[in-house]
Amino acid sequence: MQHEITKEHPLLNKNGHLIEAGWSREYLLEYNRDAIQVPETEMKEWEYYLILNKDYGLGLSMANVGSCSRLTVQFMDYVNKKYVCESDILMKQGSEGMFMPRDVFTTTAYKTDRAFGIYDKQGDSCHIVIDFKDLTPGNDFKADIKVITPNTEKTVMVIPYKSDPNLFYYNYKVNNMITEGMMEYAGKTYTFTKENSTGTNDWGRGIWEHVNEWYWGSLSTTINGKPFGFNIGHGFGDTSYATENIIFYDGKANKIDQLTFQIPGDVIGDLKLVLPDESYMKNWKFVTNDGRLDMDFVPVMDRQSRLKVGDYASGQHQVFGLFSGKAVLDDGTEIEFKDEFGFAEKVNNVW
Repeated sequence: MQHEITKEHPLLNKNGHLIEAGWSREYLLEYNRDAIQVPETEMKEWEYYLILNKDYGLGLSMANVGSCSRLTVQFMDYVNKKYVCESDILMKQGSEGMFMPRDVFTTTAYKTDRAFGIYDKQGDSCHIVIDFKDLTPGNDFKADIKVITPNTEKTVMVIPYKSDPNLFYYNYKVNNMITEGMMEYAGKTYTFTKENSTGTNDWGRGIWEHVNEWYWGSLSTTINGKPFGFNIGHGFGDTSYATENIIFYDGKANKIDQLTFQIPGDVIGDLKLVLPDESYMKNWKFVTNDGRLDMDFVPVMDRQSRLKVGDYASGQHQVFGLFSGKAVLDDGTEIEFKDEFGFAEKVNNVW
């Protein structure tokens, strides 16, 4: 079942439970935070940007998770197979923490003595500024990047949990963002242009099970002179209402059903399984139950990170590489693609 949400209304009822589960092409439901009935420390609120080209990339996350708030910078050099992932962490006391807005259109900011970050939003434009002292010892990091949300359909998910009506996952993702700017690190300047780079946005709010696992992948490129890409994933929550698997072409969302990440040696749903690091650098396969997205993935670099602070712990394998395969649109049109650069990841959390 793929239930499409088409009307605006609050996300939650007065008891803090989802009113409607499913997917939509735009941000329609109001995240009414005051309706949530669980302690604030159980809420998960974040916003992530990924700006990349085939040579280098930048991932940026601002988040309130459990007992802490954080600004995370992920610097990736795909040519030299190098990366840095570093977080500045602010421990929350009571209701203190980073302000996370109720919608996708409002500015978010983070500031401590070590790090400053802002997603300054004006309409469809977001001006990202980051100033991070000693990202690595003796090397500051700076970024000044503008991203534009295109006038296209998006991935918006409202996912419930069978185990508890207080749990939910509300997620908004954008492919094919127009990107322009620069970052400075270790004495070098890296430039992102509209011609060589693209951006992805991931905005989320929710209350999840304490131990969770997700799979996520994304591609944004151009095929036949038109924007093409996809958002794929599975993991936690009850996806019987809808999955987050969507093919994008020329601004339109083409909804597909179930998709499986086939990582060598992986067993989906086994939260205790720890794959050897080398497994992630073997070739992956992706298949759907409807045959509409069939592709292979050749890894280029595995950005790994492990973080534990307070009651929060996370282990991540975000793998960048080359997608090849075919996608079938709603009207039956087949789009073939080869060696298109994107990412796929597996993440385990204790939140």
